[in-house]
Amino acid sequence: MRTPKQIISQTNELARKIYGLRGYNVREGYRFDKATHPHEREAWTCACEAQLLLTETDPNDALDELAA
Repeated sequence: MRTPKQIISQTNELARKIYGLRGYNVREGYRFDKATHPHEREAWTCACEAQLLLTETDPNDALDELAA
């Protein structure tokens, strides 16, 4: 079982790959879940949808758990 921190890390890694497919780069460790730019937010949303589809895990629930 993955921890909330692992879920967020994996989702950010996936968002980085999605963002890269669009021709953009960000530094390693960039947090898409904290992004404000529309393209970065879209990458995060896509990564979250992939997590839901493939693992039935909502990364936003993991963020809420970490914030608690």
